[in-house]
Amino acid sequence: MKKALKEIKPGFGLGNLKFGISRAEVKLMLGEPSTIDTYSNTDSDKDLTESWEYKDLNISLSFFEEEDWKLLMISIFSDFYQLEGKSLIGLNKKIIGAELKKVNLGEIYIEDCSETDFEDEELIEVEEKSINFWFSNAILDEIQWTPFFKDDDTINWPV
Repeated sequence: MKKALKEIKPGFGLGNLKFGISRAEVKLMLGEPSTIDTYSNTDSDKDLTESWEYKDLNISLSFFEEEDWKLLMISIFSDFYQLEGKSLIGLNKKIIGAELKKVNLGEIYIEDCSETDFEDEELIEVEEKSINFWFSNAILDEIQWTPFFKDDDTINWPV
């Protein structure tokens, strides 16, 4: 099963795991998650997110209540996974920047996300492809992406 998930597909999903599928469909494909965390990023009870972590696969899948609990975000944490045939997790920011230019995903935005003097957290965002690259101490440790959007509010679900 893990081999079927190897390829990061911006806008579509991860291998044969497609954005927009239900939690039940994910369970049929991957089984029970290692952990499930439910939270809200606002004060509303109707704005819940459920995050499923599969520790053996080094992935996290997020489902949003406002989207009828469809798969809306994937995060990977292992160099097993590949974008355009390249394993990126564990590489430094300079190498990642060069790789992203080679595959021409679009305009790159860099943001310092450090919260204290002791953390070195950065984000490279490619808005055009709805993909984020998270760095700790200049090393890529997470890639996170969503489906594409038609506009600010309308998701372009893969078919």
